[in-house]
Amino acid sequence: MRIRIINAGGDTAFRVALAGHRMTITHTDGFAVQPIDTEALLIGMGERYDVLVTLKDGVFPLVALAEGKKAVARGLIRTSRSASAPKAGLRPHELEGGVLRYAKLRPAEAVRLAPKNPDRTIKLELTGSMMTYDWGINGKKYDPKIISAIRAGERVRLSFVNRTTMWHPMHLHGHTFALAEAGIRKDTAIVLPNTRLDVDFDADNPGLWMIHCHNVYHGESGMMTLLGYRQT
Repeated sequence: MRIRIINAGGDTAFRVALAGHRMTITHTDGFAVQPIDTEALLIGMGERYDVLVTLKDGVFPLVALAEGKKAVARGLIRTSRSASAPKAGLRPHELEGGVLRYAKLRPAEAVRLAPKNPDRTIKLELTGSMMTYDWGINGKKYDPKIISAIRAGERVRLSFVNRTTMWHPMHLHGHTFALAEAGIRKDTAIVLPNTRLDVDFDADNPGLWMIHCHNVYHGESGMMTLLGYRQT
């Protein structure tokens, strides 16, 4: 069975597991990866994963645990008419098992970004706090006059540096990128608290494009900026 998991939430990450099963990750954000098994998957706002599961006989809860919260969403996968559904409060032990991280993923050869040193690096510091709710990039709230300039044909590196105690799923419009270390192709990637994440993309889609946090409240508060192509 193929399952496509999409986090359409505005401010919640989910830990996802299917009771009694392991999942084989095949794609992230629509791009193929070298298949890898996991017990649980952590998916940030805006991220998508495709998984394959070899189903057993019975009734099994597919559970999405709201990370850092108490809420749980649940659906049932039934392969037997005679089996009874488990109690609604059941939490699969797989939720406490190994959670897949980017570092364990590798891109399929067909989607791997060709090796090339960045022509330009743009440093984007993620700033703000829950106390003052002053989320921003490079210490500033979104200002449409602030545009990071690039040129068509460049290999551009975005260096996200998270100066906050929260984690931010960062999204780039108009392009997909490759994580500099893992190499996997994505358009949305989690930047953990007090860490740095470098991503590379080819400037092949001229225009004015948004970069923002996919936590909608952070984005609307100011954690957004613009990327624009020079015309000359």
